[in-house]
Amino acid sequence: MYRFLSMALLATFAVAAAADDPTVVVTQALHKLVPGAKVQSVAPAPLAGFYAVVADGHPVFISADGKYLIEGHVYDIDARRNVMDDAMAGLRKRAIDAIPASKRIAFAPPSPKYHVTVFTDPDCPYCREFHKQIAEYNQLGIAVDYVLFPLSIHPGADKVSQTVWCSKDRHDAFNQALAGKTLAPLTCSNPIAEITNTANAIGINGTPAIFADDGAQLGGYVPPAQLARQLQGLAQPKPAP
Repeated sequence: MYRFLSMALLATFAVAAAADDPTVVVTQALHKLVPGAKVQSVAPAPLAGFYAVVADGHPVFISADGKYLIEGHVYDIDARRNVMDDAMAGLRKRAIDAIPASKRIAFAPPSPKYHVTVFTDPDCPYCREFHKQIAEYNQLGIAVDYVLFPLSIHPGADKVSQTVWCSKDRHDAFNQALAGKTLAPLTCSNPIAEITNTANAIGINGTPAIFADDGAQLGGYVPPAQLARQLQGLAQPKPAP
């Protein structure tokens, strides 16, 4: 009996501790609204009394007591940036870092100053506009790693992406595909499904999607000079809080 009582007390303490754990509280609060949500990360938010939660590639802020949820943009007025996006940066960085060089198509200058990863679709008009200026990005010291992410809204883009990947000269095939030329279909083992799963996990639903090495999303389509300014800004030392 005493053993049973001690086990019951331990269970009670465990429940109480769980109730006091903000991670558990905010997770349970989210599951009240979205029971099947897969929580990927929970961390203190820059908004006092709130936690930043990423679930199914989507960021929200939830109050530590589990009463309030904020969805959408939360701007730091002085810094002029959306702090809601910070919750995704770490998750994106880990996911993008896990994509090896062998599953990317790189266009880089000899001595790059900056590096970006771009999720791209050969049938996407703005992806084509971006790649049309690849020489200019490179001249500005920006190394571009493309990963193939054909969108379902572009029928046949998956086949074109597969053909690019399976070509003997991927760079040439990529250039031709992004110029709108028709390529003879090819098949082989490829990373497109894996890249698609990664994109879905970190909430990418459009192309081009441009990411810095710290996981910050820099665009959509961004012209060369503007992208260079953004990367230069990220490289500057951050002021002390």
